[in-house]
Amino acid sequence: MTDTPSKLRVPAEDLRTLSAALLETGGLSPDHARTTADVFIWAALRGIDSHGTARVPAYLDLLAKGVVNAEPEITIESTTPAAAVLDADRAPGPVALTAAAEEAVHRARTTGIAAVGVRRTVHTGAIGYYVSKIAEQGPIGIGFVAGMPNMGYTGVKGTAVATSPLAIAVPAADHAPLLLDMATATIALGRIRQAKAAGTPLPEGAAATEDGTPTTDPDKAVMPLPLGGAKGSGMSLAFELLTSVLVGAPIFSAFHSDDPQGRKHRQNALLFALDPAAFGGTETFVQSVDATLSTLKTLPPADGSDAAFYPGERSAATAADRTAGGIPVAPKVWKQLTEAATDRGIALPATAG
Repeated sequence: MTDTPSKLRVPAEDLRTLSAALLETGGLSPDHARTTADVFIWAALRGIDSHGTARVPAYLDLLAKGVVNAEPEITIESTTPAAAVLDADRAPGPVALTAAAEEAVHRARTTGIAAVGVRRTVHTGAIGYYVSKIAEQGPIGIGFVAGMPNMGYTGVKGTAVATSPLAIAVPAADHAPLLLDMATATIALGRIRQAKAAGTPLPEGAAATEDGTPTTDPDKAVMPLPLGGAKGSGMSLAFELLTSVLVGAPIFSAFHSDDPQGRKHRQNALLFALDPAAFGGTETFVQSVDATLSTLKTLPPADGSDAAFYPGERSAATAADRTAGGIPVAPKVWKQLTEAATDRGIALPATAG
């Protein structure tokens, strides 16, 4: 990812401290503020700037409007050792899913594989963070999220399903973990906004007008189209069933009903932890993962390509670069952060520059 010269570079720890302090003034407890900031900084380090510190002002707004519950009563329900449902009580997504990831790992140590559903959270952020936290402790992490419909569906007029993401993290011995983190949409909503601001056309088949007509005009585009047409549509609908319907909190059917509460922002999720020890041994597994990734790296590159990359490899390199040299922050985002900090009496990092 190329960082523009106009961006400030701020050390990750300074940005984490500032973000947590701002979130705490929004009403979150110190622990919940730190956890939420951790997710934003992780995304920013890996170059996922749309889910990085730019989310802090948006979260302050969600807290101020009461969309996010600053003092949630999170509960865990379970009738079997290998599965549980975490009721988030509208807690911040980073708080709810971090707790769910920890619960999944804890249960997988005993059962080999464990699943934790998350009910009634809001804006989960970068889902790759949670499966990565699982993989850091040894198990494979798999996650799905379903949210409010904001994407087209093949054969349907207008907005139908959500740009529901899927993430998979696989630990390795010497390589950076494989991290597949993808949405079911061809293009992110943020990319549509960026194209509109820049006045650049969108790719063919990536976005549509309000009635679902495909367009390359960013001024007319209001929603992304599903990745691979019917394939992305089907994945999104399946993830709604695997999350929202499974935990007893349907979003899709409520959104398309006459009940005004059906349009109230919320998200659901499902996280899996698979312990390689239950499938033949952890050491053998991670060594084989390394061998697989190394084999990919030795394959001859296609014409016009320097090398083959596995999912998560380049973002891990970006994280190493930004850990050493600071996180680039866009001027608009920095202005929002500094204004919010000034209004709340929070000191700004002296190391930004």
